[in-house]
Amino acid sequence: MSRVNTKAVVVVLAIVTFMLLLKVYISNKIYIVSRDIQKTTTKINALKEEQNILKLKIEKLKYKNTIADPLFNYKIEKKDEVGEE
Repeated sequence: MSRVNTKAVVVVLAIVTFMLLLKVYISNKIYIVSRDIQKTTTKINALKEEQNILKLKIEKLKYKNTIADPLFNYKIEKKDEVGEE
């Protein structure tokens, strides 16, 4: 009778130990994946900010090329015409 109880206790302890190890393993994997997700999210946010900055720079260059440069070139052409007369 004593052997049956000892065997049952050993089996129960083995099952509990296996379950605890499985829980620790799964928790560790979840932590690693969530950490990777956080790193990726941080990179995505940084890239979005950089994209916004680049869009602003593009808009400034477009403005410069469409508005400022033609006016500057027009003034130069006017000076050349006045100088020729």
